[in-house]
Amino acid sequence: MISPPVALDEPQTATFVLPNHLLILDSNNGILKLTLFSNRNIIRTGLSEEIIKDSRKLSVAFFSLLIFTIMVITLSLQRDYIAGAQSQSSTYSNNTGDESSLSQPSLAYSDSSIPDLFDKVKISVVKVSPISESANNSLTGSGFVYDKNGDILTNSHVAGTASSVIVTFVDGNQYNATVVGRDSINDIAVVKMLGNHTQPIVPVQFGNSSAVRVGEKVFAIGDPFGFSDTLTGGLISQVGRLLLESGSEAPYPHPDMIQTDALINPGNSGGPLVNLQGRVIGMNTATFNSQLGGATGLGFAVPSKTLLREVPVMIKNGAYPHPWLGLSGRGLDLELDRELGLAPNFRGVLVDSLVNGGPADKAGIKGKHQSFHGDIITALDGIPVKNTPDLMSYIENNKSPGEKINITIYRNNHTSILIATLGQRPTSLYTSPTITSQTPLF
Repeated sequence: MISPPVALDEPQTATFVLPNHLLILDSNNGILKLTLFSNRNIIRTGLSEEIIKDSRKLSVAFFSLLIFTIMVITLSLQRDYIAGAQSQSSTYSNNTGDESSLSQPSLAYSDSSIPDLFDKVKISVVKVSPISESANNSLTGSGFVYDKNGDILTNSHVAGTASSVIVTFVDGNQYNATVVGRDSINDIAVVKMLGNHTQPIVPVQFGNSSAVRVGEKVFAIGDPFGFSDTLTGGLISQVGRLLLESGSEAPYPHPDMIQTDALINPGNSGGPLVNLQGRVIGMNTATFNSQLGGATGLGFAVPSKTLLREVPVMIKNGAYPHPWLGLSGRGLDLELDRELGLAPNFRGVLVDSLVNGGPADKAGIKGKHQSFHGDIITALDGIPVKNTPDLMSYIENNKSPGEKINITIYRNNHTSILIATLGQRPTSLYTSPTITSQTPLF
């Protein structure tokens, strides 16, 4: 809002309130003084030497001042814009692979500068080739540099049973690396480069996978079918997927998986999934293969939040302990609600079976063979649980083995709370590859 015009042949002060700026006009003996403030600092001052004694000249003076004001504000905003752009263009050098880079501002690459994005990330991506007499040496995957200590991340199924691998960088340099940590449950492995590095190694920068939205552009980098340094692109198709990977060493689904239509083929496993800022938001892990053949556009990546939570523990201890209730269950739907006599759209996880002596069994939870239809888990620690992804994601992201958890159950038209002490998931619970609804996955 602008103050009304005043006669200028007497001492006057006029104030112009503008967005992010304050403009003060002082007139004394016909001399006009203009002062522009921004963030409480004087950034421009101007004087008019013209002596205006006749108020009839006010309109000319006013429009002259208006033009001068526009010029001043334009110069000020231009300075602020340049300063802001310089601040946003600052880069962060990741030394440890932690989330400290997530708060740093960064500019997104435009479509025309995607080649620059690729050039930035490819120097941190490697081909991973297991070394083992019992392993198939033709089986290779991808990986990426986690820190400046030479730790590299890849999939557990890429490393396989090998204790050593060869990592090959984009410039052709190769290094021996030893497997220092494995998590077959979430399909993550850490390998450490040995010997002196002939070139500096550059860790990737991590993005915040919790902030990823459906529809964002992403890119997968890796070695599909042995074609090194391949870039494919697509969109985030969905987040929070619960994926049971066929052939996995441990019969547990991966929670919070990122789904993308960026092509992920054999050899891409273990490579980075990056956003438009060139930051890693996931590790490419699996793809859905159609029996009809052809590309399905269904690729899945382990989110960066899982990597950043697990990897420091894996480097230190060689493994990561997962919390476990020891039960099988399935989410309710309209058909199950009708079958169980529940209100339409009643939500929760119906317990099918329990591990004898497991955490859920000790807490007093009942499966469908122990009661009329089995307990229905509706909340964990007071947080509503609508389906099995909710149940597994909450336990995985918020709990550790040995911690207590409050489980809200619905049984015989009554709600009650049971307290369980979480156990640690066994790595290989079954010898059969067949997973049924009775498999205690959670």
